[in-house]
Amino acid sequence: MTAGVPPPPPPPPAEEGVTDESKLFGLIAWLLTIIGAIIAIVLKKNDKFVMFHAKQSLTLWIGVIVIDIAVIILSFVLSLLRLGILTLLFGWLPALIGLIGFIITIIGALKAYSGEWWKAPIIGDIAEKIPL
Repeated sequence: MTAGVPPPPPPPPAEEGVTDESKLFGLIAWLLTIIGAIIAIVLKKNDKFVMFHAKQSLTLWIGVIVIDIAVIILSFVLSLLRLGILTLLFGWLPALIGLIGFIITIIGALKAYSGEWWKAPIIGDIAEKIPL
C-alpha cells in the first residue's frame, strides 16, 4: 500500500435472514406464478423475504390476467364495430403484456434466488400495500 491511498471499502454485509430455503421459495413464487406465490405465502407466511417476492409475483400475474381480459374484451368490441385496424393492434397486446410479465418473472426469479430484495417496477409498490 502506498501512503495517502485509503484502503478499499469492506464488502457489503450479506443479507440477514435470507436463507437458502427462503431463496428457493422466492424462486418458486416467481416461476410458478400465481400457484407458486400462493404456495410460498401459505408455507412461509413469517418469512419476510419470501413474502416480499411472493406478493410481487402474485400482483404481477393477477395484473397481467386482468389487463389481458380487458384488452380482449375491448378488441372484441372493436371488432363488432368493424374497426379492423384497431382490432388488429389490440389483438397483439395480450401477447406483448404476457411477454413483459414473463421477462419480469425471469428477472424476479433470478433476483430472489440470489437473495436480493429486488422491487419490480410499478408492481413492487402495489405489492407492498397488500396486507398478507
